[in-house]
Amino acid sequence: MFIIWSGWGALTIVIVAAVTIVVGAIGQLLLTAIGYPDWAFVAVSIGLFSAAAVNWIVGRRMNAAPPRELVDPATGERVVLTRTHRLFWIRMEYWSFLVALLGFVPLLALPGALHG
Repeated sequence: MFIIWSGWGALTIVIVAAVTIVVGAIGQLLLTAIGYPDWAFVAVSIGLFSAAAVNWIVGRRMNAAPPRELVDPATGERVVLTRTHRLFWIRMEYWSFLVALLGFVPLLALPGALHG
C-alpha cells in the first residue's frame, strides 16, 4: 500500500495513532478503576474523538501559514507558493471528520453491553 502525502500530511497518521493509544489506555485504566473493565470500546471511542480534535487543531495551524509571493526577475511574473499539508490529497484537518466518525463505531457495542 502506498501512502501519498505532501508537506507534513503523514503526521496525521502519527497523531491519530499516538493520541488514540494514549487516551484510550488512560480511559481503560479509569474505566477499570470505577468498575467497568469490559467497556474498552468506550475508551477507544474517547481516544478517537480526542485524536480527531488534536489532528484538527494541528492541521489548521499548519495549513494557516501565509503564502509566499515571488517575482521572476527575468519576466516580472509573480508566483504565489502555498505550503499545504495533505494525506491522500486531503488536507490534514479534514481527516478529523473521518476519525470522529470512526469514533462512533465502537459505541455500536454499547446497547449489547448495557443488556449483557
